[in-house]
Amino acid sequence: MRRLIETIRDMALEHNAQDNARCELIREAYPYLDAFIDNRHQDIHSSTLREALVVGDFPLYFNRVLSRAVYNRYEFQRGTWRDYTLREDLPDYTTAERFRFDEPERLERRDEKEEAYATYFTETRVQIALDDYAKQMDFSRRIFINDDLGAFNNIAMKLGDSAAMFEDFFVSALYDNALSQAAMIALGANYAGTGRLTTANLAIAWNAFMQRQDGRGNPLAIRPVFLVIPPILELTAEAILESTHIAELATNSKNVLQGRVQIKLDPYIAFAQPNVPWYLFAEPSSVPGVSVTRWTGRPNGPELSALAPDKIPMTRTMGLGTPSLLNGSFLTGDIEIQVETTIGGRTDDLGTLVGITDPNGLYFSSGTTP
Repeated sequence: MRRLIETIRDMALEHNAQDNARCELIREAYPYLDAFIDNRHQDIHSSTLREALVVGDFPLYFNRVLSRAVYNRYEFQRGTWRDYTLREDLPDYTTAERFRFDEPERLERRDEKEEAYATYFTETRVQIALDDYAKQMDFSRRIFINDDLGAFNNIAMKLGDSAAMFEDFFVSALYDNALSQAAMIALGANYAGTGRLTTANLAIAWNAFMQRQDGRGNPLAIRPVFLVIPPILELTAEAILESTHIAELATNSKNVLQGRVQIKLDPYIAFAQPNVPWYLFAEPSSVPGVSVTRWTGRPNGPELSALAPDKIPMTRTMGLGTPSLLNGSFLTGDIEIQVETTIGGRTDDLGTLVGITDPNGLYFSSGTTP
């Protein structure tokens, strides 16, 4: 209640800041209200209390204080990258390597008593690593205690959400960037296109997956499983993938793409309308288009922590109490909170594929042509 009285007094002083005489009367009036709260009202005549309420414009500012409120927090769009990327656990911060071996050469005819021709394997090597990312916030104990609107009550939630949004942005940037897109285009029509998201262009991308070969010319059995799009394409994607008939045609042609891939949203895909890019991803456990590294044994996401309070209550007999976060720092009274996450990806091809682990695991369309 005292905090409410102090807030009302401060508002009254602020609104009458140009009238020094009025401010002096207000300062004289509110101690009577404090005394009343402290049950010292027996020393205060009722007429004096009524005068203090009138002089301080208590009813007016009381209503204004009660009418103040903090709006609810915004809800933010979240990425779904955990479904279409491969999680790679690493035990420490040293660079790790992943290998993929190609297939041996095709068999060749051997004549009678002739020795078979020798064959060989080639390897593809990818390096992955971890990094720490963090932010911290400190604020005084007074701000927290004087927060009559509860604006600081969800500060930990805000920091946690900020870190989660950073992870969405970080993973999106592993593949949705100009260098990766240029590298996919350079690989040819089976890896990139320019069509906007339509039934026909999605069919072209699907067939592109079906035509891929390894270095020996062997056809790869890789199917797209996820359609990754910015939220602006969500309704378009649903119309394509959930319609029995082809959405763009005024015919009864069967929609053979119905239910073929799952829609996944990436709110950080960059675009400038009307050119909206989109991606197809294979099942990451089969072909990891993008790998996301985590620290083994740590949570699958950001961690919140607070600086341990070094101010401990003590009695006159030197007995020590229990430290509280709200006590803050011994020297300054500050309360410090930190959020951090340990995350990473591919590190050995930052000038070309950037964070793409295996280009056979995805298809890119710039969305620039109908």
